[in-house]
Amino acid sequence: KWLRTKSAMETLGIKGDDMRDVFRVVASVMQTGNVDFEDWTGNGEEGSKVVGDVEVERLADVTGFDIVSLKKALTYRTMTARNDSYSVPLKADQAREGRDAFAKGVYDALFRSLVKRINKATEAKKVGIDVKGMGVRTGKIGLLDIFGFESFKVNRFEQMCINWTNEKLQEKFTQDVFSNVVKEYESEGIPLGSIAYDDNSGVLSLIEGRMGAISILNEECVRPKGSDEAFVSKMYAVNGTNEGLVKGKRFNKLQFAIAHYAGDVVYDASEFVRKNADSIPQDLVKLARISTNPIIREAFPEEGKSDKEKRRGSSIVGNTVWTKFRGQLGDLMEDLGKTQTRYIRCIKPNKEKVPYKVDMASTLEQLRCAGVVAAVTISRAAFPNRLTHMDAKGRFECLRGSSGKEGENIGDMLGAILEGKDGFEVGKTRVYFKLGVLEKLEQKRLVAMGEYATRIGATVRMHLARTDYENMRDAAIVVQSIGRMAIERGAFLDMKESSVMVQCLVRCYQSKLNLRNRRHYKASTVISSGWRACKQRSSFRTFVAASIIIQAMARCKSQKARYILQLAEAKEEAKMENQLKALKKKLVDEEERRKQAEERAKDMELKGGGGAARKQSGESSSSIEGFVDVSDSQQMLMDESGKMLDYLRKEVFKLRTTQSQLRTENERLKENNRRLLDANAAAGASFAALNQHAKQLSRSNGKYQNELQSNKITERKLGTTIMELKEELKMQKATYIAEVHSRIQYSKMLEILARTVEEKSDDQLLVDEVNAIVEDCEKSYMRGPNGMNVDISRMKTPGRRKKRRSLLGFGSPKP
Repeated sequence: KWLRTKSAMETLGIKGDDMRDVFRVVASVMQTGNVDFEDWTGNGEEGSKVVGDVEVERLADVTGFDIVSLKKALTYRTMTARNDSYSVPLKADQAREGRDAFAKGVYDALFRSLVKRINKATEAKKVGIDVKGMGVRTGKIGLLDIFGFESFKVNRFEQMCINWTNEKLQEKFTQDVFSNVVKEYESEGIPLGSIAYDDNSGVLSLIEGRMGAISILNEECVRPKGSDEAFVSKMYAVNGTNEGLVKGKRFNKLQFAIAHYAGDVVYDASEFVRKNADSIPQDLVKLARISTNPIIREAFPEEGKSDKEKRRGSSIVGNTVWTKFRGQLGDLMEDLGKTQTRYIRCIKPNKEKVPYKVDMASTLEQLRCAGVVAAVTISRAAFPNRLTHMDAKGRFECLRGSSGKEGENIGDMLGAILEGKDGFEVGKTRVYFKLGVLEKLEQKRLVAMGEYATRIGATVRMHLARTDYENMRDAAIVVQSIGRMAIERGAFLDMKESSVMVQCLVRCYQSKLNLRNRRHYKASTVISSGWRACKQRSSFRTFVAASIIIQAMARCKSQKARYILQLAEAKEEAKMENQLKALKKKLVDEEERRKQAEERAKDMELKGGGGAARKQSGESSSSIEGFVDVSDSQQMLMDESGKMLDYLRKEVFKLRTTQSQLRTENERLKENNRRLLDANAAAGASFAALNQHAKQLSRSNGKYQNELQSNKITERKLGTTIMELKEELKMQKATYIAEVHSRIQYSKMLEILARTVEEKSDDQLLVDEVNAIVEDCEKSYMRGPNGMNVDISRMKTPGRRKKRRSLLGFGSPKP
C-alpha cells in the first residue's frame, strides 16, 4: 500500500519536497493526538502542563515549531484588552480542546490541498484553435454524492448538519421539478394557472433564518455562560409558531424535534455548544503561520484589518463550525445553480440483498426520504394523469363504436365520450386529464369491454360446437376403415407365423454349431492365460524381494545420521539427569549435616560451668570450620545451579525465537488474508463475469483461514509452554537463593554465639543470653521466607522436561 500510495502521488505530480511535506503533515496530525495534559497549580494560578516532553519534541520536529513556543501556545491563551495583552493559563480540558481543534484544522488544510492538486492534475487541457481564433472551450461533468437522510434513536449535532444539507438539496430538487413541470406545460401549449405545492421553506427558515437554530446556537457559543439547555429553550421561545418545530410532551430539556420533508426527527442537544465552538486558539494559529511546512503555513493565512476589528482581541477564530458549514453549503448550492442538474435516485428493494424480492414498506420509505414522492406530487398537482395521443386513441376509441369517424381528432373523440371538454386538455403530443376524469373513462371502457366479451364468447361457442360435429363425423369414417383393415391383417399374420417357424429351425441348427466352436476356443484361452500368469507371478516375486532389499539399504543410510544425532541428544539428556540427581543428593547430605550441627548445639546448651563452656567453645569452633566447608559445598551447589539456570534460559530463548517466527508467519498470513479479502471485494463488482474466479479465491481464502487458525492454536500452545517454563525457572531460582541465604544467616548466628560465649564464659547470665540467641536463630531459620520449607517433590523432573522438549521440537526421542 505504501508503494502504491507513493506511485499514485507521483502520478499526480506530488514529488520530492511536496511529498515529504504531505507526509510530515499527516505525521503531525497523528502526533498531536499523542500530546496530553494534566492540571497544574503554580504561582497561585491554576493551569495545565504537558505530560512528558518527548511527544511535544516530536510534534515540534514534524511541524517545524519552536518547542518553547509550542508548549506555551498549547497551555496558555493570549487575551487582548484595548492596548494591553496578557496570558491566561488553560486547564487540562481546555488545552485538549484547543489541541483537537488545531489537529482538525491542519487535517482540513491537508485535505483541501490534496483535492486542489488532484483537480489541477486531472483537469482538461485547452488545446487547439477554433475558427474565430479563440481557445477551444471545454466543459465539465460533476458528480455529487449527497448525504443520506439520517434519523437514529439518538440524533446529535452531526445528524442535524446532514439533514439540513438534505433540506437544501430537496429545495433545489423541488424547484427543478416544478420548473420542469412548467416547461412541459408550456411546450405542450397547456394554459398554466396557479399550481399549489408543498415546499420545505418553513424548515429552512427554522434552521437558517434570522432567528433560526444557527443564529441561536452561535449566540450561545459567544455568551459567557451559554449552554445546551438555553439553546433548546430559546429555540421553542423564538420559533414556537413555526410549523417545522415539533413540540413533544415527553421531551427533556435537551430534546427538540424538526419536521423534515422525510419525517419528524428528534434531536439531542447534548454538546451542541461545545461542538459548534470547536475553534482553534489564536496562539496556535500565529505559531502555524511561521511553520516551516508550507501546507500548515498556508492553512492559516494572515488576516486583514477588517477581520481583526471583528474579533477585537479574542483568542479564537471567530467562525463557528456551523457558520463554516453554512458557507461551504452556500458555495455548493451556488455551484449547483450554475449547472444543468440531473438526479439519480438509488433504491434498495430489500435489506437482505436477494433478487426477486421487494419490501414495499422499505421501498416506500426510501422514496419518501429521497423526495421522490414529493416530486411526483408536484408534477401531478394540476393534471395528475397524462397519455400520449396514440395511447389515448388506441385505448378509448372502442367507446365511440360505429358512431366514430375515420381520422377523428382526439379532442373531439374524448369530448363526445365525456359529453364536454372541461375534464381534459389536449397538448401537442399528450392529453392531460384532471383528477377523476381518467378513472371515469376507464370505467366506461370496462363496461364496453364486458359487452364485447359477451359477443365474442357467443361466436366462440358456435365455432366449438361446429368443430365437435365435424370431429364426430371424421371419427366414424376412421372406425369403418379400421374394421376392414383388421380382416386383411389376420390373413397376413397367419402366413407370417408359418414362415417364422421355418426360419427358427434353420437358425437353431446354425447356433448349435457356433456354440460348440466357442467352447473349444474358451478352453484353449484359459489354459494359455494360466501359463502366462504363473510365469509373470514368478518374475514379480523376484522383483519384490530385490526392491525390499534396496529400500531397506536406502532407509538405513537416510536414518543413520538422524540416529547419531538422536543418540547424542539422548546422551546429553542423560548427563543432565545425572547432574540433577547428584545435585539432589548433595542437598540431602547438606541437610543431614545441618541436622547434626543442630544436635551438637543442643548438647552444648545442656552442659554447664566454665570448663563446659570452654569445651563448648572448642566444639563451636570446630562446627564453624565445618560450616566453612559447608559454605564451599554451597558455592559449588550455586555454581551448578547457575549452569542449570543458564541451560533453562537458553531453552526459553529458543522458545521465544520460535514464537517470534510463528508471529511473523501469522502476520504474513493475515496480510495475505486481507489481500485476498480485498481482491474478493473488488471481484464482487463484476460477479456475473468473474463468478468462477471468485469461487477459486473463496476456496483459497478458506484454506488460509484454516492455516491461520492452526497457527493461532500452535501459538497459544507455545505461549502456555513458555509460561510454564518461566514459572519453573522462577521456582527453582527462588528455591536455591532462599536455601543459600538461610544457611548463611544460620552460620552468622552460630558465629555470634561462639564469640559471645568465648568473651563472657564466666557469667551465668551470659550463658542464658547465648541460649536465647541460639533459640531465636533456630526459629528464624525454620520459618524463613522460603528456606528449608521448599518441597523438592514439586520440582520438575528430567523426565517431564524431556517430554516437553520433545513436544516442542527441541529434542528428538531416543531411537
